[in-house]
Amino acid sequence: MTTNKFFMAASVAAIAVASVTAPVSAESVHSFTDVGSTYDEAVSFLYELEIIKGKSPTQFGTHQQLTRGDAAVILANAIGVDVDGAPDAGFTDLNDRVRGAVNGLAEWGVVSGVTETQFKPNEPLSRGAMAKLLVLGFELEGYEMETPFTDVGGVFAPYIEALYGTEITSGKTATSYGTYANITRGEFANLLYKSFLFMFENVYDVTVESAELRSSTSVDLLLSEAVPEDFSAHDIGEFFYYTAEFEDGTVADFIPTVYKLSTDRLTLTVEHRNFDLSGKAGILYIEDFVNGISLPFNFIEETAIIDSPAVSDQIGDLPEELPATEETVE
Repeated sequence: MTTNKFFMAASVAAIAVASVTAPVSAESVHSFTDVGSTYDEAVSFLYELEIIKGKSPTQFGTHQQLTRGDAAVILANAIGVDVDGAPDAGFTDLNDRVRGAVNGLAEWGVVSGVTETQFKPNEPLSRGAMAKLLVLGFELEGYEMETPFTDVGGVFAPYIEALYGTEITSGKTATSYGTYANITRGEFANLLYKSFLFMFENVYDVTVESAELRSSTSVDLLLSEAVPEDFSAHDIGEFFYYTAEFEDGTVADFIPTVYKLSTDRLTLTVEHRNFDLSGKAGILYIEDFVNGISLPFNFIEETAIIDSPAVSDQIGDLPEELPATEETVE
């Protein structure tokens, strides 16, 4: 998975957790009668966000084994995989319900088949294979920690160690992970929910404190935290949607041409040379999945730099030139 794809997955996870502002319960969310207190918080959360469905209107299938196909569909829903545009992965045993999810996850390098042409979507998923799915899906490599489990080894060992290192799993017992046991739907819901919580608490959250129009073709975004070195200007810039609403009521989306990060990595300059606002007035909207900022502009008379209302005092003097990482959008 590329950094940008991971950033998308991490962002979806963080936004999903943030969007449920209070604990959800079975009474207010779903009608499953087979979800006990051990699984209710996770199932309710995932159901609320339309990540999971039940086996029937009243049965989640909590203690049923999770199939490889269902796991792919659930994980694809969870991390925002493109299920429509992914290239065919070459598996000949996929039905319409799981095909898009499997192809999308395969494109990201998250899943592989049992053979080159067989994914085996109806076979149960082992706990070891589940660990691999979650670690690759949320890119948790690097969190490996030695475990006390005596049944961990082989190809799944590093993935189990990563889940243990993130405290997403503590095993079936103090000394056994259950690597080759099949995972149940309830167990997977709990571990997926814990993965969401880990991402929410640990990933970089792009937050724009304020913004300033520098010209009719560029805008500065002042970020609340410095962008980690792992992320490029392009990664951060593509996190946002860019829209202009003009005085005559017309609305147009646009894609910037260049992104630049300042030396301190706190300011992102977004250039849109292909979308010049000269001679125009209106409001520029820069939004992520949840929040946004609006910048009134009036370049009919080529006025001076326009600050975002209510935040202009926070910016201070910005350098005329940003010694920066610059990336042109292809």
